[in-house]
Amino acid sequence: MDLYQYTEFTVHDAVLLLSGLGWTLFVFAVSYGLGAVLGFIGGLVRHRRVPVLAPLVGAGVEVFRNSPLLVQLFLVYYGLPVFVGWHLSPLTAAVLTLSVNTGAFLTVIVLAGLDAVPVGQWQAASAAGMNYRQIMRCVVLPQAFRHMIPPALSLAVGQLQVTALVSLINVIDLTKVGGILNTRTLRPFAVWPVVALLYFALAKPMAMAAARLEHRFRLRGAWTHEAH
Repeated sequence: MDLYQYTEFTVHDAVLLLSGLGWTLFVFAVSYGLGAVLGFIGGLVRHRRVPVLAPLVGAGVEVFRNSPLLVQLFLVYYGLPVFVGWHLSPLTAAVLTLSVNTGAFLTVIVLAGLDAVPVGQWQAASAAGMNYRQIMRCVVLPQAFRHMIPPALSLAVGQLQVTALVSLINVIDLTKVGGILNTRTLRPFAVWPVVALLYFALAKPMAMAAARLEHRFRLRGAWTHEAH
């Protein structure tokens, strides 16, 4: 009887799941926000081909885009204390790693968006006497954002899902809570479907928004092309 009670789900388990969901959202929101700032700056640096900085940013982007996120997490959480003496908490290490990783992917997205603006737009604005900041603010960025938003939202869906990896460095996120409940209740087919549904409930709206925006921009682009 005691064993049966031990494997039963309780109200506390629901609270624990909600807590894990909250930490998952926190890690995702903060890391994606910081990554967006890093990606925007990195994209501008590469677009302007800033001496020294542009090649360094390019090299960093390639490293973080083409290496496993789990390895990056382990290097930051376990490696930094060994090499530089920085002892980071699991949450700090998770946010730092995901921010840089997200920034690497967003750098490519920002650069592609800026490159998608026709050169003639730059030339016309420059001929009108506008400086670089004015051209970027008034002419280029409004057009570039149309190209950036759909892939940025698609990336957000992927980055939300890979936050599950932070459980491996002991962040008490949704996946970690799922593992705790699974160990206690020994009911994997009850615990993990709930965890999966919670991730699905978070990711599906973003995926739908990305698809809708991409379809809308594609139709608008086709209409503009026909008009010309």
